[in-house]
Amino acid sequence: MFKLISFRETVEAIAACSDDRALWQRYAWVYVEGDKALLESRFYLVSNIDEDDERRLLDFADRHDLSSCLEAASFADVLSVQKRQQPHSSLEDYAIALEHYSEQDAFLEVPGGDDPKPAEPGLSRDLYAEYDLFLAECAPDRLTVAAREVSTVLEINIANALQGCRALPLRLGERMTGDQCRKIEARFSTLSVPLQRVTHRSFPWQ
Repeated sequence: MFKLISFRETVEAIAACSDDRALWQRYAWVYVEGDKALLESRFYLVSNIDEDDERRLLDFADRHDLSSCLEAASFADVLSVQKRQQPHSSLEDYAIALEHYSEQDAFLEVPGGDDPKPAEPGLSRDLYAEYDLFLAECAPDRLTVAAREVSTVLEINIANALQGCRALPLRLGERMTGDQCRKIEARFSTLSVPLQRVTHRSFPWQ
């Protein structure tokens, strides 16, 4: 039930939530081990289920010298602010930002961090991964049903949707959240029409 993970695994687990709502539903607190530097520490992500078993959680924390680091939502906020200011931040950069927040109760300001940042292919603009979705191929016998779904998703008339389905690839969404992407994929899957997904990952090392 309880498993300690590294700093990198912790950061990536937080970012793996598709949005703030998914994060809130999955994790409550981030616990950290002892007085080590964050990069060298082990962590435990406290889920909402763990909070219902407080005795076992406290016993586990005592055995491994764990203490609460930040609420999971605050932990994510720090990562998000650092990512927006410096999209190619390293693990060390994120650790510094988290330590600053813990000590100062304020986000770390990075020089030039407020300057506009162009979107980079393959890298999300914020903490959570983003997705582009395309209709890349469509069998002739699926053309009509695919066009109807395209018309609904893109909010265009059926004639334009049909024209788009004949001039592939057709983009159905850009820089979407994971939940948005999966909902559209599910709609087309029921029609036996496959879609092509392009992922913009949270971190450059992924």
